[in-house]
Amino acid sequence: MFLPSIYSHHSLLSAIPQIPALVTDVTAKGYTAIALTDEDTGSGLIDFYDSCNKNKVAFCPAVALRVPNIFSAVDSSNFGQSKAYSKLNILSQNLTGYKHILELISIARTQKDTPRFHIDYTDLTGTVGIFVSINADHELQENIIGNRLGNAQKILNKILTCVNKPDLLVELTMPSHNLDKTQTKNNNLAIIDFCGQNDVRCVISPAPRYLNQDDDEVFRAIIAVREGKKLDDIKLTRDFYLPSVEELKQDFDYCPQLFETQDLIDRLDTNIRTDYDKHANEAFFPHFELPTGQTPDKVLTRNTYLNLVSKFAMEQKPLKDWEEQFPYERLDELKIFASNIIPNTSALLGYDPSHWDKKSIADYTKRIDYELDVIITKGFPAYFLVLADLMDYCTLEGIVTNTRGSGAGSLVCYLINISILDPMVYDIPFERFLNPLRPSAPDIDGDFADDQRDKVIQYITKKYGSAQVCQIITFGAILPRAGVRDIGRALGVGYAKCDKLSKLIPTAPQGRKTTFKWALETSVELAEAYAKDDDTRRIIDLAKKVEGNYRHASVHAAGVIISPTKLTDYMPLQWDSDRKMIICQYDMRVAEKIGLVKMDILGIANLAILGNAVILTQQRRGTKVDLRNIDLFDPSSYELLTKGRTMGLFQLSGPAMTKFLVQMQPTRVQDLMAMVALYRPGPMANIPDYIKRKNNNKLIKYYVPAMEKWMQDSYGVLVYQDDVLYTAIYLAGYDWAEVDVLRKGMGKKIKEVIDAQHIKFVEGCQSHSGFTKEESESIWDLVVPFSAYGFNKAHAASYGMIAYWTAYMKAEYTVEFMTALMTSESNVLPKIAQAINECQEMGIAVLPPDVNKSYLSFHIEDNKTIRYGFASVKNLGTDVIKYMISERDKAGNYTDLDNFLDRMSPFQGFNKRGLEALIYSGALDDIGCR
Repeated sequence: MFLPSIYSHHSLLSAIPQIPALVTDVTAKGYTAIALTDEDTGSGLIDFYDSCNKNKVAFCPAVALRVPNIFSAVDSSNFGQSKAYSKLNILSQNLTGYKHILELISIARTQKDTPRFHIDYTDLTGTVGIFVSINADHELQENIIGNRLGNAQKILNKILTCVNKPDLLVELTMPSHNLDKTQTKNNNLAIIDFCGQNDVRCVISPAPRYLNQDDDEVFRAIIAVREGKKLDDIKLTRDFYLPSVEELKQDFDYCPQLFETQDLIDRLDTNIRTDYDKHANEAFFPHFELPTGQTPDKVLTRNTYLNLVSKFAMEQKPLKDWEEQFPYERLDELKIFASNIIPNTSALLGYDPSHWDKKSIADYTKRIDYELDVIITKGFPAYFLVLADLMDYCTLEGIVTNTRGSGAGSLVCYLINISILDPMVYDIPFERFLNPLRPSAPDIDGDFADDQRDKVIQYITKKYGSAQVCQIITFGAILPRAGVRDIGRALGVGYAKCDKLSKLIPTAPQGRKTTFKWALETSVELAEAYAKDDDTRRIIDLAKKVEGNYRHASVHAAGVIISPTKLTDYMPLQWDSDRKMIICQYDMRVAEKIGLVKMDILGIANLAILGNAVILTQQRRGTKVDLRNIDLFDPSSYELLTKGRTMGLFQLSGPAMTKFLVQMQPTRVQDLMAMVALYRPGPMANIPDYIKRKNNNKLIKYYVPAMEKWMQDSYGVLVYQDDVLYTAIYLAGYDWAEVDVLRKGMGKKIKEVIDAQHIKFVEGCQSHSGFTKEESESIWDLVVPFSAYGFNKAHAASYGMIAYWTAYMKAEYTVEFMTALMTSESNVLPKIAQAINECQEMGIAVLPPDVNKSYLSFHIEDNKTIRYGFASVKNLGTDVIKYMISERDKAGNYTDLDNFLDRMSPFQGFNKRGLEALIYSGALDDIGCR
């Protein structure tokens, strides 16, 4: 039988079932086809599709949407439905219908979202491949039951102007607490009779919001959480559980013909491809405009070699000149020319001259050709060009960027300006990022100055079109600590008791989720409270039933989608909660499964500080600092670190980290990269050993001599995830696909995987390296505890480089850096106080605000003096500040308090509160108001 309506927890706080359990239960109860009709959202449709396929049940993507009533009001107060609206269930018959559903959801959530999300009947005109099922609470049924048949006919006629009759379904009403069975039967017979006269099909749908009859209480609890009420105040008009097909047949024994739905099921044929995460080369990459007659492969190859020449050749000239010298038709000549250049070591400030004793340009071109072969073979060149274009834009605009994750292991990424460091210098493997055996897309996550993030997204939107760019939804789930507070409040349990119970739930260690099951097994105190206290047991029992359910939606901190055609060809859209940006309803994981390419645009405050410090330096000193080509051996920078002057430095501040740096006495950027990787739970235990070996090379040793090849740079200490991967590859004979299985299993602590890998690793060390079983076991015991926590080297190297940049700017351009730092932290007064103290200890005075000298932000008066910014004065509005500065610029300094008040009086936003803020801050001291 076809179940034309069911709700999941994607109907936020309006239904209970999670999708895998929902599909399993539906199948067990005798249904052979299901329509998921979550309210105003399609966010669960892809997981629903996969679960249906797994359980061999016919899949029908659908949605419940409101339409304005034509006549009467529908009262469905349990779910907050406006009386001005009724609901339709829109069901997909095929892929065309599925795309119509995506479009209709997007219309309701982005165009017709006030006063409630809705569509109009006219939006259904021209749609094909869908069923329109009139919800049992619709005004049509209400008018039929109320014997207002003239109204009912007009409503039906209106719908039929937009919907083909064979595609229209009318749902019968379900047994109600307010009506006896005879009344319900008579109502439904009236509906069947009316529909029969109009040749419209009726269907039966229990429209369940929970699966089992005994889930009534937890459902009411969730409604209470949503409405901010007590559970006892929530009364349901009917049962909303999922009955079996046999139960339904008993309830509707007067219309057995309605259970014959195979013809409807036969019309269901919606196939959606959801394996692009394993076939990323076939994904829907953004359309990147190429020069006439060129391919992405050729453009990427040429750009890479041009940048190699521009960066390293003795002849220093702009990239544009090299482009003119080597047009596309001379690509082969360019490659030959590039392979013969001699590095201009004097211009490459970040390279130790000894690097060129170990590496040659031939090594670079060999690596480039290898990387390009992998990138091109796997079909990713267009993706790299999109990212490179974005980073080039940021460079032109002075927006500081970085690449997190394994992308810094690509030399191609470095040369085309995507990443910030040369992986050849730091021995970062490309294969951790991308290799011929890896099925998933390359992982390139971008960091951008947070004060410029909106500008970056605006550029992307303008370049690719607003209909093809959006940000990504993310869902907040009901987790144990918040869950007991929510449910306890709904049950009327006092705040103090709920708070105490929440705090009894321990936090799981890194790599493991905090669940009720784990918490009850781990916390003796929690288990005792559960066993002995009725309130505690009832709260936890109810909260466990909704553990992991979605509670609210928000915006992913970084994710941006760019589609090759309009977004609604692939997914439904909605506004974010503040109605500031359009976001897709599919989360990041789902978006990648259906083939959409995600870009990470994450705002980082430290990059904004760096960017603003560079601007200030150029404005004041005429010195243009190129952060990507600064002296990485600057004595002042390392002196700053060895003295513990870490306040404001990226990843390096804080008492414990500062103590380690002072002990270490860092002398190279690799030391900072290692500290970024080691200063985490697990690897932190290796910090003392790293420091000792750095300061005394006689202590350097390797677990086996062969490990010196990949652990020389870290003095033989396990520092990076890559150390484990190389150990498996070189000692146990793994390839990069096999080592990825090892990495994921260890990272997620999957016991079955770890047990299988244990045998494989030990046997591999014996057969591949000739170790004894005992030696092999000892190496396994060494790497396993570390592997679950280790940073990949590319990520640590990128963050370590940014850390050095902040140290360099603070050491060499101290007043500019500290001014940029305080401007960035202007709303965080404790940080401002800390920064002022740091300035004083470095011989820089931070003068108080002054109505005649201060500006919105902190600004520099001379190399030893910073003036406090108005933006950091509490209770002083930005509009007041701007008016005050504008008036000062226009008519000169304020001479005394009366002059100041007279000139501020025209601005109505200036009041007693603002005046007191200026007085208390000392901003009026110099004009006689102390």
